[in-house]
Formats: sequence, C-alpha cells, structure tokens
Amino acid sequence: MNLLETVLDYMQKTEVVVRALEHFREHRWDEVRSLDDLDRLVARFPVDQAGNTALAQHLWGYNLWTRAQQLRDLARYFRSIGVVDQEQLRLWAHRSTFKGDFEGRVKGLGPAVYQWLVMRQGVDTVKPDVHVRRFAEAAAGRQLNDQDVIELTTKAAQRIGIRAFELDWRIWEASRGGALPYPGHRT
Repeated sequence: MNLLETVLDYMQKTEVVVRALEHFREHRWDEVRSLDDLDRLVARFPVDQAGNTALAQHLWGYNLWTRAQQLRDLARYFRSIGVVDQEQLRLWAHRSTFKGDFEGRVKGLGPAVYQWLVMRQGVDTVKPDVHVRRFAEAAAGRQLNDQDVIELTTKAAQRIGIRAFELDWRIWEASRGGALPYPGHRT
C-alpha cells in the first residue's frame, strides 16, 4: 500500500486518491499483498503507455498510466536496494536522505513525494508541498528551496511545541478549509 500511495498521492485531487485506493482495496487487496505480488502483477502488463494504462485501470480504476510507470520504477528501485517489506521500508525511511538515497531514482518523484513517504513510516518531518511552501515562504519573506522549507517548518514546529508532521497537517487542513493559514495569504 505504501508504494501505491506514494505514486498516487501527489498533485492529485483528494477525491481521486481516495477513490483509487478504495478501488484497490475492493478489487485487488487479496491479489497484491507483497512486493513479490506486485512484481508478478505488473509483469502481466506491457511496459508502454497502453500497458501502463491497463495496469492503472486494473489497480485503481483510473487511466493514470504515468503513475503506473512510477509504481513499476519505485518497486524496482526498492527491490534493487533490498527493501522488500514494510519493516525494511520503515528502517530505510529512518536512515535515508532524499539526496543520497532517493533523488533521481524514480522519474517524477521528488522531495515532496520522498518526504511524504518517510512521514508515513514515522519520520517526524514535513513535505515541501505547495501549502507548506507558501507558509514557510510567507514566514521567511522570501522564496525558499525544498530543504529550507523543510528545515524552517520543522524548526517552527519545535518552537511552538508540536511535532513537525502535526504542523504539516495543520497547514494543509487550514489551506484546504479556507482559513488563513499563514501571514499574507489572500483568499
């Protein structure tokens, strides 16, 4: 599920992600329970746009063919480094860095995707998505790179006495709910 969620849950409407994961749980849950299961499943579909579209339809009920290719690549990457189950993924998440262990490994998956993946494994950090970026840049009064967004927001969480992932969530919820989540925000 972590790999599926990783490729689905970025720059996608929440409704699409929820429906896609519901489709997977309803139709494919018993079929794909491990990395080996996933490898066997993706091998049944050609590695081209048509095959990836069919794979995406099979898994999620959507034509998210680029996400299906990213799933193939992400699974291949983790297998290549020996991360083949949930416990190994959790250990990897706590020991890895974006630059050293993830950057450039899967086309289209960048810092925000990496951060969200490691957050789901219990790493207390934030993801430099659009909402957290706007918050951090408004606080700093300037544009920031991804690492600066992560560091500034993590330090802000420590300063106000909450966990970084909780501040990330609060920023996201405030942005989604229409509240003014940061100074200078305009509705």
